[in-house]
Amino acid sequence: MKSEMNVWFMDDGTLGGDAETLLSDFNTVCRIGSELGLLLNEQKCELVTDDFKVLEKFRAVAPAILHVKTHHAVLLGAPIGSSEEIDVILSKKLAEFQRLATRLKMLSAHDAFFLLKNCFSLPKLQYILRCAPCYHSPVLVKYDDMIRDTLQSILNITLTESAWLQATLPVRSGGIGIRLATQVALPAFLSSVASSADLVVQLLPPRLHSSASINDQLFITAVDEWKIRTGQTQPPQVIVSQKSWDVSLVGVAKERVLSAVHNQAGIARLIAAAAPHSGAFLQALPCSAVGTRLDDASLRVAVALRLGAAVCAPHTCICGAAVDTSGVHGLSCRKSAGRHARHNALNDIIKRSLASAEIPSRLEPSSLSRSDGKRPDGMTMMPWKQGRCLVWDFTCPDTLAPSHLNQAVTGSGVVATAAETIKRLKYESISRTYDFVPIAIETLGALGSDAAVFFKDLGARVLAVTKERRAPEFLMQRISVAIQRGNAACIYGTLPSASDLDDIFHV
Repeated sequence: MKSEMNVWFMDDGTLGGDAETLLSDFNTVCRIGSELGLLLNEQKCELVTDDFKVLEKFRAVAPAILHVKTHHAVLLGAPIGSSEEIDVILSKKLAEFQRLATRLKMLSAHDAFFLLKNCFSLPKLQYILRCAPCYHSPVLVKYDDMIRDTLQSILNITLTESAWLQATLPVRSGGIGIRLATQVALPAFLSSVASSADLVVQLLPPRLHSSASINDQLFITAVDEWKIRTGQTQPPQVIVSQKSWDVSLVGVAKERVLSAVHNQAGIARLIAAAAPHSGAFLQALPCSAVGTRLDDASLRVAVALRLGAAVCAPHTCICGAAVDTSGVHGLSCRKSAGRHARHNALNDIIKRSLASAEIPSRLEPSSLSRSDGKRPDGMTMMPWKQGRCLVWDFTCPDTLAPSHLNQAVTGSGVVATAAETIKRLKYESISRTYDFVPIAIETLGALGSDAAVFFKDLGARVLAVTKERRAPEFLMQRISVAIQRGNAACIYGTLPSASDLDDIFHV
């Protein structure tokens, strides 16, 4: 090949240069290919030019070759022509997503949510966002609107502007990981240009090296846009990392979410949502066999509680208290039916996890009752640490209970840690002869300090036995799913019975 640009990936080749050299190389490919038993398919070849004289020369030797004008040029699915072609390709992606969205609504909510988050929303768009400067395209706004409509349909919730903005934050920042295309497009393009700059220089002929450097105009313009959006004066240190460019944009969005909250409950909710492991249920693969699939109602409640969306209509709880649209009264109501189920489910997970670590245990050991007759939740039958058997007792304090709000706004896991301190005092006599560990997990998923240490240790022990690298992560996902399932049961437990509704509607 004699052309200035000569780039090949397996059987896909791209040649660029003057017309006579390109024509000579094209004939060489046809001649040598046939000698090797490889035939060039003219109908899959594209000639990118606006010169019809060049087109005539190529049509003379390859009549079926496809003609593409320069502003419509696409290479390996990525637009390299004008901004109009970027909109054309993004519109095709939008049409594909619209078709997928209608089919997602036919699935169960958890399956559909998992596919939307991890496969069908931004993952389908990421390649184009990294290959072209799409961040100004109006099609991305329509794409975001389609994601929002699909999410609301799947979860059966209404998202206000602040709830939607929180939903688009990463899980670690308190969102649910449904990212905005208009947010991700800029850091995706910037990191892609920075990481591929050296390779681009190697691919292009020497006379084009200056225009292919990291300081080309497209990159400079994108950096200026990033500075405007984030308020930063300098690019991040690791410019090849998309996360480095993205973290500042996420910070701006998070500040907007926080500024929209004007009460203690909202602040406490956002702090708890950003706590480690509080959003583990959002990462769990929905699988009934291992207990990580949430039913439609439980997933709706779990996401609505995290985002502060409306859960139910205002009504009177079975205890007589008024329940507003948030439904959070049920999380702390002592007459709610879900509290005991949640308590039992968590203890069962701990017991099964200990068994996976080859440490047998039993629940509610009668030999360890306190002076008031109450027993801890479980005890191992083998030494856990320093020759002592483990004794644990689980509790799930409500993050948003009125009596806890003053603590909850001071930091994540503060309410759970305070509950653990109370547990230690209650079981002080047992801790003299056993390794007593209080385990507190708040209703919004934040772990107490003792619980965090215990589950980290337990996950490491399960990993050592099973050799499953993700065992600690799977453990936290099952715990998070059980908490959310219990929360939904608590909230539904405040609703009046069917007979009560008959009294209301048939008078």
